[in-house]
Amino acid sequence: MISPIPIIFTVNWNACIKCGACVAVCPQEAGFTSPFDTIAVDRPCHIACLLCQRVCPVSAITNEKFKAQNEK
Repeated sequence: MISPIPIIFTVNWNACIKCGACVAVCPQEAGFTSPFDTIAVDRPCHIACLLCQRVCPVSAITNEKFKAQNEK
């Protein structure tokens, strides 16, 4: 399922235990990994299944709808 409105995820790095569960369930290719194979969130998610948020054992992931630069 592709969301008509992309989602931006925020990771609370103080809470994140870097278990990789979010990376393992993410159907968006490289949605949570950086070029250095570390967990990173650097682009909008167009799938918006929220699996990453559901599997996070410490609830470190939150989300909000992506707003284009020309939106308020």
